[in-house]
Amino acid sequence: MIGSLHWAGGEVTVTGTQLPDGPAILAVHHVRHDDAVLVRAALTQAGRRKPWLGLVVPTRVLPWGTSARSRALAALHDGEMVVVFPEGSVAPGDEIFKGDVEVAHLALEAGAPVVPAVISTDRTELRAGEALDFTRHVGTPHSRAVLRAVTDEVMEAISTLAGLPYRDLPAQAARQEAADARRERARAVRAHRQAERQQAILERQEIRAQAAAEQADLAQAAIQAREEAKLQARRAALADQLRAAGITPGVHPDGPIRDDPSTPDPSEDDRDVEDEG
Repeated sequence: MIGSLHWAGGEVTVTGTQLPDGPAILAVHHVRHDDAVLVRAALTQAGRRKPWLGLVVPTRVLPWGTSARSRALAALHDGEMVVVFPEGSVAPGDEIFKGDVEVAHLALEAGAPVVPAVISTDRTELRAGEALDFTRHVGTPHSRAVLRAVTDEVMEAISTLAGLPYRDLPAQAARQEAADARRERARAVRAHRQAERQQAILERQEIRAQAAAEQADLAQAAIQAREEAKLQARRAALADQLRAAGITPGVHPDGPIRDDPSTPDPSEDDRDVEDEG
């Protein structure tokens, strides 16, 4: 399937350190799903006609297994170059992530050098770094600690070549972490918008409540005004009736009205004083 694919992104050149003539492992920082096609195009233009694309085929990851490793080792023993993307997944952001120890397995079992490589931002160059020689480990047991040390050295070389920081975290886990962070930000934005909508609803309810209270006050004031107007009208009508009847409010027809009958009339006291004199 890979042999039928063609790179349509323009010419891609191999720059940096000259690639080894014999068997070698090209460990490339994985940034996009079509990196494998770009790398094959660059190596073909550089004269490496049959690069074996190890861990990655376009758009999906090919898991390592006995068959894949056997094919890669066979290619190395035939003097070919094997291309691997040790991060195993497209790296999110501008960082280098933890590599798979299979790159160390290949290097130690085949005794082949590992060449770190990165793809330029404009995707017109495949930049190669100095080849890493791990023959010092060939005679030692390939323990997990040795495999991890070799792999970390490869990733450190890629990090230095790319000028990007290294994170001791698998790229897939970093992608999941980034996805979780995006979902959390989205939830926070939705919660903030919901809180704003709720606050707007409360403000509108408060405005309506204030308007209803003002309307109630105005209605009560109108009722009181009408009652006072009715009372004033009744008083005016009564006064008109009294005037028509010749009655002055507060004046008795037979004279001043005494508030208390037991209170002596001042005029009578005066007459008694005159009689005694």
